[in-house]
Amino acid sequence: MWTHIFRAANPPSPREQVEEQLRAIEGGYSGWLGGTSTVNYRSGTAGYDKLAAIETPFEAATPLGVNARLVAVAKPVFLDSGAASAGSATISVLESNGSGNSLFTIPEPIGTLTTTSTTAPAQQSAVGIGGELELIFPHLAIAGGYTPSNFLVSTFTGRFQWRPASGPLTFSLLRDSVKDSQLSYAGLRDPAGNTVTTHGQIWGGVVANQAQVQFAHGGALSGFYISAGGQYLTGDNTLSNTRIDGNAGAYWHVLTLPEHGDLAVGANFFGMHYANNQNAFTFGMGGYFSPQTYILANVPFNWVGHWQTRWHYTLIGSLGVQAFEQASTPLWPLAAQKALEVSQGNPMLPALTSVGASYDLKSEVAYQVSPHLFAGFNVAANNTRNYNFSSVGFFLRFTFREQPSAVAAPTGLFPTDGLRPFTVP
Repeated sequence: MWTHIFRAANPPSPREQVEEQLRAIEGGYSGWLGGTSTVNYRSGTAGYDKLAAIETPFEAATPLGVNARLVAVAKPVFLDSGAASAGSATISVLESNGSGNSLFTIPEPIGTLTTTSTTAPAQQSAVGIGGELELIFPHLAIAGGYTPSNFLVSTFTGRFQWRPASGPLTFSLLRDSVKDSQLSYAGLRDPAGNTVTTHGQIWGGVVANQAQVQFAHGGALSGFYISAGGQYLTGDNTLSNTRIDGNAGAYWHVLTLPEHGDLAVGANFFGMHYANNQNAFTFGMGGYFSPQTYILANVPFNWVGHWQTRWHYTLIGSLGVQAFEQASTPLWPLAAQKALEVSQGNPMLPALTSVGASYDLKSEVAYQVSPHLFAGFNVAANNTRNYNFSSVGFFLRFTFREQPSAVAAPTGLFPTDGLRPFTVP
């Protein structure tokens, strides 16, 4: 009694497919203007390691012929670690006595202020505008910039990435801020030195100078990679530090749904080692996660999808287990604070070992509003260090050349941080 008639969609002819690919290639060389607004949040104790950050980078990109692209990025940043109340934060330390070391719980000091049980440290926030200039080639990218100029500690930044002849090796150099906390990112003033007429001494503003080499081999169906790198970390009135790390893994394409997307899964192992523990907020410490041993084993997955031709999205994540060990270290590591350290009973951060589950999830969605305009949003959440992190943001990108509406490209999924792509993604 009922008749269902199915009409197959008219597939594009080979000529139409080639014309569409040519339009995508030509449109990929377009210049663009764009802006992103992101709110990042990390868990912690207000006034110490808790951090809310609003970052709103604006960018302008222009092609230089067909072999290079120039990108200028301006990045306003606002940081707030919250207001600590008297006695709201405590910390366990080892203190020396006649019979050895004993574990005590004390009000957590900040800077050289040790009376935080009765004297709340003043709230500190940071706001400034940083920037970067990027020159990108098909196999090489270089960039130079600066951290927000109104931060208590500001410095120059740089990036270098080279993949010779599109081969398996990629060489990277990076100089950038450590953004774990307001102390490590922008620096703080010692609250013990703040009076009506004077300002406390500045410390923090840690910068990581990193070198890395990666070997990767594979294609769309499967592949593997291995990398090794190191960092030298310095800050204003902080103990310098070094780090070595390594990463290895493999991936496999496991599912294709032509009308929806592609799924790849893999296996990944990561390890790192810091020379000393800087995970405190006393004067001389950097306020960043720096374990002496860190191991992560996880299963990453990557879903690249679309809905019709205007919507494109990615879902990238991993599930696994992480373990880290932090060594015991003096609470005031600099020689200039030796007298304060002795007066407080030579307190030390105790050794710590932690093992637990790890997750990392992030997604980006883009919609092609018109042949010249893309809009979208991104979300992320993870616990792959010793704190929980989450972020949410949105973006707009205007391209000067028309972009075809297609399943494959352009997707409008522009990266919101780091080096920008050579062509419209």
